[in-house]
Formats: sequence, structure tokens, C-alpha cells
Amino acid sequence: MFRRILFPTDFSDYARRVMDCIADLPGVEEVVLVHIVGTDKPASLRGDITSTAKNRIETEASLLKSLGIPSIKSEVLVSESIASGIDDAATRNNSTIIVMGARGKSIIKGLHLGSVTHRILHDSKKNLLIMRGQIIETLSGEKFQKYCPLIFSRVLVPVDLTPESWTAVEQLAKIPDVGEIIVAFVISRGETERELERIRIQAEQDIQERCKQIQTAGAEIRHRILEGDLVSRILDYAQEADVSLISTVPTEKGFFAEMLHGSFSCELARLATKPVLVIRRS
Repeated sequence: MFRRILFPTDFSDYARRVMDCIADLPGVEEVVLVHIVGTDKPASLRGDITSTAKNRIETEASLLKSLGIPSIKSEVLVSESIASGIDDAATRNNSTIIVMGARGKSIIKGLHLGSVTHRILHDSKKNLLIMRGQIIETLSGEKFQKYCPLIFSRVLVPVDLTPESWTAVEQLAKIPDVGEIIVAFVISRGETERELERIRIQAEQDIQERCKQIQTAGAEIRHRILEGDLVSRILDYAQEADVSLISTVPTEKGFFAEMLHGSFSCELARLATKPVLVIRRS
């Protein structure tokens, strides 16, 4: 999954910290650094801005190389849409995942998290790892160095009873660095106690059976059945269980379809204080 990473940077200190974590992602063979120069910049200045960006991105590439990544590429692009520029670069370079740093309400300097994430989630076919600001900004020194390799130590995966939602579990189970996968099913509706109990029993049976069928590269798989609002309950439990990552699959079926396609993932990206990994179905 992480063999060929595309990482968009705005050259901020925050982006640099996210970039420092890339070398610790499992199986990295190539990283493509990309900086997008917006067409909102005056045409008369765009050439100088682009030239400066090319010099800066080469410096970033040298830093990544020093971290031991086998192959580094860099691009400076001019695009009317930041999201489209990122997706085009990922497609052209055959990247297997896009890694983005989400700093507060911004994912790239000057843009709202929701707008860029929404475009990537809906328009891109690439896997997407969103690194949350609270994690990156509050850790430093030895704690930060220890955190990066632990991103996959305990992963929370929301599922329903459709095969599509289990794609993330199946993909994560193949990664040797994943220590624990917590499969979470949320009962978000039920008119009576009897109906809730029926849903719970059925979910318990189905989830146990499916977990038994999944081969892992060493990860322990366990499950938890929760009740409440889908997004808020997942986020609350992520804090309760102190997970290192939340992973989801955009789907139009099952309980994810209670909202528009991709909006569940967008809400996680917007509200989570943990990194969020969006895995595409092949």
C-alpha cells in the first residue's frame, strides 16, 4: 500500500514534521514530493514563485533521501485546483497512496480541510492517509521519533455487515507492522430493546465468523459492538481505546450509505484527533 507515496507540501514546519514520519511507514520504496502553485498567484510573479519552489523542494528531497528512502522524485506544478493537481500527480506517478498533513482546519496552507478532502475522497481513486495536527504538533523530540513507527500499532476499523466495508480490515491484515486491528460495528438504529438485541446478536455472529476467515501477517483482530450515532461513537471509542489510527472505506452500501458517498470518511477526517487512513476498493 505504501510502496509509492505522493506527498504534497507547502514547505511549512508542519509539513516537514509529517514528512519526517514518511520513512517509518511500512514498505516505502518511493516518495514523490509535489508542491502546487495556484493560478490565483499573479502571472507576472508565477515564474519566480515556481523557481523558488523548485529549489525548496529539492532541499526537501535531499532530506528524505537522508532518511533512507530508496527513490525520491519531486515536482512543482501550476494548477487551478489544489486537489486536482494532487490527484493528477498521484495518477501520473502511479502512486499507491497520498499522504497529507491536516493542520487544524487547513490541509494545505490557505485551504479548508473539508473542501480538499472532499475532492480527494470523491474524485481520487488513491488510498489516502491524513495526518492530524494535534498529534504532529504536540509531540516533540524522542516522543515524536517513537510515535511515527507506532502509527499502525492499534488500528480502529468501522465496519457494517456488507463485504465492501471489510476491505480495510483485509488490507491492513497484510501489513506486518500492524499490531492490533479493532473491528467496530455501530448499532445506530433500533426502535425497541428487542430489535436492538436482535441486531446485536446477528452482528456478533457475522463479525466473529468473518474475523476468523481473515489471515493476518501477525496482527491480532478483535471486535467491539457499539451503540449511538455512527461518527461520534467511532470517534469517542477511538479515544477510549487509545487507537493510533482510524481506517475506513468509502462505500455506497450498508450504514455508510446513511450519508452521501464519502461523507463518513470526510467527517472522520474533519473531526478525528487521530490519523485517518482511507482505503479504496480495488
